Amino acid sequence: HAHDWMTYPAGMEARRVSGKPLIVHAHALEFDRSGEHVNQRIYDIERAGFEAADKILAVSRFTKETIVNRYSIDPAKIEVVYNAVDKERRIDELRLQKPFDEKLVLFLGRITFQKGPDYFVEAAAKVLQRMDNVRFAMAGTGDMFPRMVEHMAELKMADKFHFLGFVRGPDVERIYAMSDLFVMPS
Repeated sequence: HAHDWMTYPAGMEARRVSGKPLIVHAHALEFDRSGEHVNQRIYDIERAGFEAADKILAVSRFTKETIVNRYSIDPAKIEVVYNAVDKERRIDELRLQKPFDEKLVLFLGRITFQKGPDYFVEAAAKVLQRMDNVRFAMAGTGDMFPRMVEHMAELKMADKFHFLGFVRGPDVERIYAMSDLFVMPS
């Protein structure tokens, strides 16, 4: 099971030496990152992975359509598996109790330009102008982290905005389960 182009060559080699089926997971495509100005080397790796795969998992119907239309892959080979969690089940399983009553809006990802953390901070400020019963959490690290902390402070949201740093394993599950809304960094 290989995830995105960076691991497709390893997945193809593992399939070759083991004879086991190859599943490739497409989280993002070169067309998502570069629009019409694709890096040909990355496109070629993606296409080779799709062609070698026994099954392709795409995170959305849009991604599936792009694989079919831009890489000429048989749609029967592709299954859509959405990124999601069953919040109520996870809260019960993890025996969680939120330490506050407000709604929690989560950003979990790299705090870098590509992921748009500045949009999340700006959106939080706009939401807080209209609603008081909400908190925001930003989990992750990256080169924009110091700037996001400063910007949050400039917008005077310190009592409603939490920076969690890098989270892993069970802490990721806990924060997803406690969140009421996940804003996907992309």
